[in-house]
Order: sequence, then C-alpha cells, then structure tokens
Amino acid sequence: MNMRDLLIRFILYYLRFWAQLALRIHRPYVIGVAGSVGKSSTRNALHAVLSHYFKTGVVSGNSETGVPLGILGLSLDGFSNKNWFKILLKAPLCIGNLRKYQYLVVEMGIDDPYPPKNMSYLLTIVKPEMSIDLNATATHTMQFEKLLKKHTKDSLEFILNKIAEEDSKIITNGFTRVGIYNNDDLRLSEVIQKRTKKESLTLLTFGSKKQNTIIFDDYSIYSKKTKFSYKVTTTKGERVIELSFPGLILPPASRESFAAVILATHSLGLTYTQIKEALESNFTIPKGRSSLFAGIKNSLIIDSSYNSSKSTVLSFIEMLKTLKEKTGRPVLFLMGDMRELGNESKQEHQEVADALLKVVDELYCVGPQTQEFVVPIIKEKIGKKGHVKKVEWYKNAIQAGLHIKEEMPENALILVKGSQNTLYLEEAIKFLLENQNDTKSLTRQEDYWMKIKQDFFSV
Repeated sequence: MNMRDLLIRFILYYLRFWAQLALRIHRPYVIGVAGSVGKSSTRNALHAVLSHYFKTGVVSGNSETGVPLGILGLSLDGFSNKNWFKILLKAPLCIGNLRKYQYLVVEMGIDDPYPPKNMSYLLTIVKPEMSIDLNATATHTMQFEKLLKKHTKDSLEFILNKIAEEDSKIITNGFTRVGIYNNDDLRLSEVIQKRTKKESLTLLTFGSKKQNTIIFDDYSIYSKKTKFSYKVTTTKGERVIELSFPGLILPPASRESFAAVILATHSLGLTYTQIKEALESNFTIPKGRSSLFAGIKNSLIIDSSYNSSKSTVLSFIEMLKTLKEKTGRPVLFLMGDMRELGNESKQEHQEVADALLKVVDELYCVGPQTQEFVVPIIKEKIGKKGHVKKVEWYKNAIQAGLHIKEEMPENALILVKGSQNTLYLEEAIKFLLENQNDTKSLTRQEDYWMKIKQDFFSV
C-alpha cells in the first residue's frame, strides 16, 4: 500500500470516528435513504415534513466522506490538501453539531460493491433505526462489473441483482426497526424478503399492487402543477391521500419518494393530514433535479441537468408525453450521456432512444455515448410520421445552447438531462433563460465548479 492509499484510509477512519462519536453522544433518531435514483428528493421530502413538527437535521453528503462530514456539519470548499487539513482540524470540534436534532435524515449512496463505497461501509458510520430503499436500477453498473464471472450470460441482470443485494442491506442489517421499500421492484422485494429474519423489524411497502401498505393511485400533470394520489387502508377503511404541487413539474417516478415519506412519517406518529400539509407547504426540489424556468420565445425549461439514468429519463419522457398532449407545445430534449454504465451503456442508451422517438420533436445531444448509441437510431427513423423531426449532436453544452437559442420554435417545452460533472448541461440553459437572474438557481454555480468548467470549456 502506497502513501496516498494510507492517507486516504486514515482520513476515512478519522472522519468515521468523530461522526460515530457525535451520533453516540446525541442519539438522534436516524432515518436512512437508499436506492439508485430518487434519494435526494426523498431526503428533502422527509425533511419538509419532519422539520415542520420536530427539530430535524439533514446530512448533505451521501458518500464515504460526505456522510461523516455532514454529520459533523462540515463541508469542503475544494479538494486541495489545505482544505482537507482544515477539515481534519475542525472535526473534533464539531461533535456537538447534532445536539439540537431529534431526527436526522441520511442519504446513503453506493458507487461500488466494495468498501468504502458500498452500503456495508456506510453502515459502519451510521445505523438507521428506520430505513428506506427506493429501487435498484442500472446506475454505477460499470463499478459492479468487477463482480462479473467470465461466462455470465445475462450480465445486466447479474449486476442489477448485486446492486439490489448491496442497497437492501440498509434494511436487512439487523438493527433497523422499520424498513420501507418499493414492492414494484421485484429484485429488491425478493432480496429483502429472503434476507429479513428479525421478528422485531416492521416492513412497510409501497407500489401499484393491492397488497402494499400504500398503493399508487393517480398521477396527473398540467403545465405548472403536478398531482399525486395514493390509497391506504386504515382501521376505518380505505382512504385516498392527494398531494398537489403548484409550480412544480415532477415525473411519475416521484410518486415513489412521496409514498415512502408518507409511510415513514405516519409510522412516526403524524396524521395523514399533517403530512399532506407539511409536504405541500415545504417541499422543494434541489437544483438541477426538475426545476422549472421561463425561457425565451415563451418556452418552458425543465432543468434536470444534475444527473441521469435510464429509469429517470424514461420517467421524464412519460411526463413530457402527458404535457405535450395537454398543452400542444413542441418538445425539445437536450440529452447528455448517461455515464458509469460500463458494458451496459449501449443497451441503456438505445432503450431511451426508442422511447423518445414518438414524444420528442427536436433532439439535441452532447457526449460521446449519445453520439455513438442514440443519434444513429434517431437518424434512421427521422422524418417518419409521429417521430423526431430533428436531431443534432454537439461537442459541448455551450455549443448546444447557442444553437438551440437561434433555432428553437415558439412555446417549446425543453427538457435538459444528462449525467453530472463531465457535460455541465446547465451551462446550455443560460442561453435559453428569459430572466438571467435565474442563473443563480442552476446547479454547480459555486466558484469551485465554475473554475473547473472554465478549464473544461476552454479545451
């Protein structure tokens, strides 16, 4: 082991020690959130409800360093040695960060089957008393390919099962008292039911089937409002819970997050009326997750530039189809690569390409994977009745933004979605905003990121 690896290991153990100590001293009730997609929205929705009635904290990070730093209330200004040294000095002084919280919501993300980037390692830092597992989809599959055997016939199925096994440890760990999970995700459901032996563990489920604790009922969307409704069986019979979010356009997959939050907060003693009131009053979307902006030429921009995966793109396409039918607006999609998919990248991108053909009118792509796997499929069918009318590929987001600004039609619905950090699609949005003051509401606008982007776009 070289010096750099030793230093990384020391920093991880050091941060973990102080985070563990802070949790032991103050003992907040910890709610952990896992899943391939939707973790941040679920975390924020939980906070929206619980903070309305209790002293509630949220851990901002979700990784092997982000979780302990968040528990201690610390954040990095950058990844320089100087900044890390400052963090190490501050850590022992921050163990009182949790003293004011009754509840603590922790997002727990996995990037790898092995520590420190897996669920097993995160569970050595924090032991949730309540755990939520949203789904197991093809994100970060590239890192899980190291588990493949040479002659695995269905590699994607094998990898998805491994992701489900690792993620579900948040519920099957032996110390969680309440486990909440997506029963429509068959891999997840099978693993949790197979591995759950603790009689004192209460399992609550959500999904479309009648046997779930809470059942998806209706999803409707208008130009500037989204409604969700759920059915739940109570001691007094079945009742419907309806949520309405004016000013927000949310994809169908968001129903998973709200269902999990309703189950979690109701099990903590809140009434359905209290939950509805708090959610509708307080829920907000993180930057770049599904933000809504007014654009030039009377357009409406849906900014989901923070990150991307097949399941979320498909959910947004379904949403666009509904909006297109209701409003008659033309649909433009600025699509970036879905990264970290490894050998599954071709299949995942092509499935998205097939899905958008009959919904999107104009497709603009950025990134080598969209160029290789998406554009050829669209070009082959372009111009056919009911299909995409235009497709173009660009070297980077700035080029795409400039071109869209010049040629976009009036009244367009514009979706912007791509994987984080390497494409920076939010920079394209700047050219399309009606009000340039909205720039501050885009993701990755901090000085740290703007310096990185300056170098990136100057190449």
